[in-house]
Amino acid sequence: MKQFLTRYKIGIILWVMIVTYAVYFSLFTILRYRTLYAHYFDLGIMHQTVYNTFQALKLGDVNRILELTNPFGQNQITRMAIHNDILLAFIAPFYFIYSGPETLLIIQSIILALGGLAVFKITTHVFKDKIYDNALGLVFTFAYLMYTPMQRANNFDFHAVTLTTTLLLFMFYYWLVKKYRMSILFFILSLLAKEQVALTTLFFGLFTLTQQAVQKHKHKINYSFLVIVLSIIWFWLSMKIIIPYFRGGDHFALEYYSDLKNLPNYIFHVDTYRYFLFLMGPLAFLSLFSPLHFLIALPEFGINLLSNSWNMRNIVFHYTSVIQPFIFIAAIYGAKNMLAAKSMVVKKATADKNRIRILMGLIVCATLLFSYFKGPLPYSREQEVHPFLYPQKENTDVLYWSQLLENPDIIISATGHIAPLFASRRYLYKFSENYHLADYVIISVSEATDGWENEKTKPAYERLIKDGRFNMIYKNGNLEIFKKL
Repeated sequence: MKQFLTRYKIGIILWVMIVTYAVYFSLFTILRYRTLYAHYFDLGIMHQTVYNTFQALKLGDVNRILELTNPFGQNQITRMAIHNDILLAFIAPFYFIYSGPETLLIIQSIILALGGLAVFKITTHVFKDKIYDNALGLVFTFAYLMYTPMQRANNFDFHAVTLTTTLLLFMFYYWLVKKYRMSILFFILSLLAKEQVALTTLFFGLFTLTQQAVQKHKHKINYSFLVIVLSIIWFWLSMKIIIPYFRGGDHFALEYYSDLKNLPNYIFHVDTYRYFLFLMGPLAFLSLFSPLHFLIALPEFGINLLSNSWNMRNIVFHYTSVIQPFIFIAAIYGAKNMLAAKSMVVKKATADKNRIRILMGLIVCATLLFSYFKGPLPYSREQEVHPFLYPQKENTDVLYWSQLLENPDIIISATGHIAPLFASRRYLYKFSENYHLADYVIISVSEATDGWENEKTKPAYERLIKDGRFNMIYKNGNLEIFKKL
């Protein structure tokens, strides 16, 4: 009875942490979207893609499956012309409940929160038969839910690949407990989240092969070969067949690797060192004590480190999502290796109870330290509180106009932070020289003239205000709305 009550309390603590994370980040990201801090890149794009797929299911129009307006042109394209993240299509049925961007943001927060359950299960399995397995499981779950790179990826709009943090954790867990069919299910879902995930699952397959081949267990080895073969086939199909077919050319991201002569400048740069610090520091660098598990993520590290895009070596965005599961898995096994090692920082004669207390305290302290200095929570030094304290002044007007123009047949062109609120339609143009294709043009003047793409949007805005085909029908401070005559 006492053991049952203990497990019951542990379950309550675990689910309170998971639910708290899901509720906070769901509410925060929705507020961020409604106060105009989300962006066309990528919430607007992702929502339009899922919305069109939802309409395809609803109306039976297969042409709208994974369709969106070309972010850099005038035509309608299929999502696979940009990335092969067809997992988006599996999210579309949830739009029958509610067909707004809020659905994406809630799903993303809930799925990432459930990754804490996978972390707990992996930890308790690795430390099974230890009296501290549940306590250490809760500590690692706390570290996961407070992990700065994951929280920032959660905040940065929506991306299918962000979900792989949880999907890959469950893939590993079910392999660990020999439930291979469930592991394959999460493996396949991970592949569908983005084309390059297959490289990491390939390394995972190689890892499982090295772990299992010595046991000469046919079923286990078959699992490894299946993961390896499917990963290779899917990556080749994505890069050589699917994306080139829909794009009419090579993957756009290959341009990020056209400047290989400057690789030393990318790899041995202070920002790269910070990147590793912010990835591993919150777990007290325990991942380094289990290098085989850590190196499963080597392909994703290579993709990020060899790119000429500095954003890919920044924890603010979603580019760490595939890496994060294996940082935690490696840290869990690293903790096991440290506790078993004779060269512990504390003396061998120290009681096991004190050693585990020191380790758990170290993890919690490192987690809180990095959360304070780099996290997005309200108490952090780099806090994300603008949606709470400083909503964009025009957000009320934009929300009103999004309802007034909710007819999905109306064609809209809008600047970046406004666009997600008008993405529930087949045709949505990011404000540019193509504004003339829209029925209504909705502008944040400061974003059009001083935003990050102002070299394109400023000339377009200057043409718009002189364009006799459009009439300004509303102006309030920074917000201007034009209607085609």
